[in-house]
Amino acid sequence: MQNPLWLAAGGLLVVFGALMLRWAGRYDATGIAMDAAWRMARTGSATGARDELGRVIDEQLTDIRADADRIGHTRTAIKHGWRFFIARFVSILAFILIAIGIAVIAAAFLWI
Repeated sequence: MQNPLWLAAGGLLVVFGALMLRWAGRYDATGIAMDAAWRMARTGSATGARDELGRVIDEQLTDIRADADRIGHTRTAIKHGWRFFIARFVSILAFILIAIGIAVIAAAFLWI
């Protein structure tokens, strides 16, 4: 018989991992490429792949340039560089949390 507390805990771990993965996707290169791929999938066209990736990168650069104008180039480089650095570790942690959450859900059905 499945235990509802274990199911809820596993579900929360999966959701929390997905939210972390979504945050990290905004700041690392693979996330930017995945965003462009999802946009192409929604439009149903693969002919403008390079243009769509260019648009996504331009959106990121627009945010960086706006920060540079507002708080200065040095602070912007530190802020965005730190986010790119941390995003890689957050994405790894998110995958681990999702795997643990799936394992907890499986344990709730199989053993507990």
